[in-house]
Amino acid sequence: MTATNSFAQLYTELSLKPDLPVLVERCKLLVEILLDCNSLPQTQPVCRCLGAYLDEVKQGLDESMSDFRVVEFEDEQPQQKAWLLEETEAKCDYCRALNHVLLISHFDRDMLPHLTGLLHDITHSMADDMVVPRSQSTVVHLIP
Repeated sequence: MTATNSFAQLYTELSLKPDLPVLVERCKLLVEILLDCNSLPQTQPVCRCLGAYLDEVKQGLDESMSDFRVVEFEDEQPQQKAWLLEETEAKCDYCRALNHVLLISHFDRDMLPHLTGLLHDITHSMADDMVVPRSQSTVVHLIP
């Protein structure tokens, strides 16, 4: 068990196994909080929490999307790991890496807004890939 995975046990919501859209929304909220942090002692607790959520997102992507492989023909088997949300998985990995840097690195305080801003942008892009906005009204057409 890694240190980040052990942090997941500290967050009650994660023990309830929320679905991917909920996890991604929590990640967005946590990066919004990170934008307001001005020092390493402020960022570390938020980064620990964000790391636990990002690990759950990564695990959820690996588990739930493994059946959604990209194939051209019905009987064709994918030769590589190519699937519909492959870019989203890469964005999740980028978020995890940036979060790790924020958590363990000592960096110039002037770099903090740039690192948290980059993490914010990638997290929101990842969320946009996974969360479909609800329309204001649903229209159902019945064909006689």
